[in-house]
Amino acid sequence: MGSTRVFLAALLGIGAGSAPDAEAQPRSVRDRPIEVADDGYVSSRTCRACHPGNYANWYASYHRRMTQVATPETVIPDFDEIRLAAYGRHYRIDRRGDEFWVEMDDPAREGSGGERVERRIVMTTGSHHQQIYWFAAGPDRVLGLFPFLYWITEQRWIPFPANFVVEPAPPSTIFPLATVIGKWNTTCINCHATHGQQRIRGPRDMDTRAAEFGIACEACHGPGERHLQLNRDPQHRYGQHLGEGADSSIVNPADLSPRLASQVCGQCHSVATVVRDLKDVENWNEHGFAYRPGDELMKTRHLIGTNAEQHAPAVRALLASQPTFLRDRFWTDGELRVSGREYNALVDSACFARGRGERQLSCLSCHSMHPPADDVRPLEEWANDQLKPGMDGDAACTGCHRAFGAALAEHTHHAPESEGSRCLNCHMAYTTYGLLKAMRSHRIHSPTATESVETGRPNACNLCHQDRTLAWTADRLEQWYGTLPPELSDDERGVAAAVLLALRGDAGQRALAAWSFAWPPARRASGSKWVIPYLAQLLADPYDAVRLIAQRSLRAQPGFANLEYDFLAPPGERAAVRLRLWRGWHRTRKTAKRPTGDPILIDADGSLDWTTFNRLLRQRDDRSVNLAE
Repeated sequence: MGSTRVFLAALLGIGAGSAPDAEAQPRSVRDRPIEVADDGYVSSRTCRACHPGNYANWYASYHRRMTQVATPETVIPDFDEIRLAAYGRHYRIDRRGDEFWVEMDDPAREGSGGERVERRIVMTTGSHHQQIYWFAAGPDRVLGLFPFLYWITEQRWIPFPANFVVEPAPPSTIFPLATVIGKWNTTCINCHATHGQQRIRGPRDMDTRAAEFGIACEACHGPGERHLQLNRDPQHRYGQHLGEGADSSIVNPADLSPRLASQVCGQCHSVATVVRDLKDVENWNEHGFAYRPGDELMKTRHLIGTNAEQHAPAVRALLASQPTFLRDRFWTDGELRVSGREYNALVDSACFARGRGERQLSCLSCHSMHPPADDVRPLEEWANDQLKPGMDGDAACTGCHRAFGAALAEHTHHAPESEGSRCLNCHMAYTTYGLLKAMRSHRIHSPTATESVETGRPNACNLCHQDRTLAWTADRLEQWYGTLPPELSDDERGVAAAVLLALRGDAGQRALAAWSFAWPPARRASGSKWVIPYLAQLLADPYDAVRLIAQRSLRAQPGFANLEYDFLAPPGERAAVRLRLWRGWHRTRKTAKRPTGDPILIDADGSLDWTTFNRLLRQRDDRSVNLAE
C-alpha cells in the first residue's frame, strides 16, 4: 500500500456523456471506462419518461456532452488521414469505419528510440469550445491523452499545451505522453462523469467506471433508484402531482437553501481536496466522492484558498505534493485566478456571506440547469452559460439592490446607458482566465486601485479605460466613493495600467491584457488603434496561449482581419510579423489620426516612446506561470 499511497497523494486536488439513448456500456468492453448503474444510480435514461421537458433541455446542454464515447456522432472534426506535428513530434490520425485511430511515438517507451504505435481513440471530453481525445492505453480501462485538441470555434487542431497558459519548455520535455496516462481515470472523472469510481489498483491498473458519462441528472439530483421505485406506484405519482407532501426520494436543488444548492455546483466548480481526512483516501480511490446532493459539502472535503482549513492534514499533504498549487490557481490575495472554480469565489462574496433567506446569493440566483417554460431563447443560446433570462445584465443585481437601479447615474458616475453603468462590468470584472479568454470574476466586490498594486490583478476601471493610469483610477474612486488610494510608483502614476500589464506583467496578466484589447466596451471607451504596437509585441510572447489570444485580438481590430500570422510558427517568423507591424505603425503614425498621450506612450505626432516601451519590456515578469484551469 505504501507506493499506492504516494501515488494517491498527488490526487488530493481536483482540477474542475455518452448519449443517454444508448444502452449502458457492456462490461465486456475492456479498453476504456464503462457505465455501470449501481449504488442507487439508475442513469438519466430512466428520467425521460416522466420528465421529458427537463430531459430534452439537459440533453441539449454542454454538461451532458462533457464526456462521451468516441463515435461518428460524438467526434466533431474530420479524422481522415490527417497529419499533425508539434514540438518535434509527428502524429497521424485516421478514421476506419466507425473507429478513430492515432499513430504516434509509443508513450510507454518515450525517448527510447522512437518506436511507433497505433492507438484507438475511445472517449472525448468537451463539445463547446474544444474537444479533447483519449486513447486506449493498454489492455485495461486506463486512458491516455492525445496531445492535440480540436479548437471548435476556429476549426483547427492545436497542440494540447498551447491551449493553456503553461510554462514554455524544451520540445523534448514539453509534453511527455507518459505523464498523462491515467489522467482521465484519476482526475477528469471526478467532475466529467456522474458517480465516477476510479477503482485504482496502481498507476497503470485501473478498473474505472461511472454511473454515467458526462454531468447527468443524478449528478445534481442524487441517486434516483428510490425515486424510481416509489413512482412506479400510480397512486404515489398522483399524490405528488396534487402536492401531497414533499418528495423526499430525490433532491431538487431548487428546493434547497441557497447555501446547500450552491454546494451542488461546488462539488465540481471549486478548488478543494477530494477527501476531508487522509484516512478516507482509500475509500475515495475505490468509490469516488462520498458527497451526494443535499449533503454538507464540507463534510467530505476542504475548500482551498482563503479559509482557516489550510492547516488540515489533507490540505497540507496536497500543498506539500504540489508546491505551486496555490500560485497556479489564485491571485496573491486568495481571489480565484482561473475559471471553472466559481464556488470559491461565490463564498467569498458579501452577497453570499452576509445574505439571508431569499436575499442570499446562490448559483441558482443567476443560473438555471433547466430553462423556464416561458424562456423564448433557443436551447443552444441558453446552453452557452445556462443563465436565466436577463441575468446577463443589470437585473442580476438590481433585483436585490433596487435603490442603485433607481439612481444608476448617481451610483456609477457614468451615463445610465454606458458600459460604466453596467453592474457586472464593475462588480464582476473580467479578471479570471480560462478557455483562451478572460471571464468574469464570481467574487462580487467593488474595484480599487489597491488590488492592482498589491496583487497585479487588473481592476474594473482600467479594464475599460485602458488608456488611463492607476493614479487616474485611484483619484476617481477616492472622489466618488471615498476609497483610499494606494502608494503608487512613478510608472503607476504615469503609464496606462493596460500598458504595464501587457509589457511587464506575468504570462497570465499578459493573456488578460491581450484579450481585453479587443473587448468591445474597452475599445469604445479607450479607442483601439493605439493598441497595435502592444499586440504586435504579444505576438512574440514566449507563451503559446498569449500569442494565440493576441493573434485573435489583432484580427478583431479594423484593417487586421486578414493578418497573416500563425501563433505556432517558428520564433523567427513570429518576430518578423511583429517587426512588420511595428514598421507599418511607424509609416502611418504621422498621417493617421490616433489617440495620443503620455499614458499610452504615444506623442503628439504619433511616435511611440520606444525608450519607455523597451524599459518596461525588460521588466517583464518571466517567472513560471502554469494556470490550472
